[in-house]
Amino acid sequence: MARPRSPEKKEWIRKAAINLISEEGFHGVTTDKIAREAGVSVGTIYNYFENKEDIISYIFQVEHKKLNILFDRFQKKEISVPEKFKLLIEKYFKYVFNNEKLARIIHNETFRPGKKITREIFNYILAIRKYLKELVEEGIREGSIYPDYNLDMVVNFIMGLSFTTVVFGLTEPEEVEYIYKKAPEDIYNMLVRGIFVSER
Repeated sequence: MARPRSPEKKEWIRKAAINLISEEGFHGVTTDKIAREAGVSVGTIYNYFENKEDIISYIFQVEHKKLNILFDRFQKKEISVPEKFKLLIEKYFKYVFNNEKLARIIHNETFRPGKKITREIFNYILAIRKYLKELVEEGIREGSIYPDYNLDMVVNFIMGLSFTTVVFGLTEPEEVEYIYKKAPEDIYNMLVRGIFVSER
């Protein structure tokens, strides 16, 4: 007879995996290490997950659900698209600040060999891209975003600017305060005003 599964233990395992992978990398972590960090036996790990790759899948499944809830709330807000982008950028930086270890995993593991973890991270990023693309399309319809820009390039610009700012914050600790307190406002102002002074 199978042992009853505890959601609490599954969450311990998820958090332990995030802690370890953010510090040692996906390939440097074993299920034994995760078990010790979570305070459970290795057998308990296999009661919830088939292997280490399965744990990674679960980590990003949880984050994907959080994204869906967040995006659904934004869709229901009766505000302009520029206002939605302003709030979304602020939420993004707040989320990264509160989930720095997960952000490190995404940054460190995205381009490392390992089909499973790479696919899970890319699926997570693609979910963000999909929502941003829908938001840009909404902005074009309401007349708040120029319709002559390439849609994918607009999304790439917003994601690239935000992502590289976060990466800089992860690698330059002395810049963290600026990045998490001032960067969202600066990014939004760049989107609204542009960076070039008009030719006279």
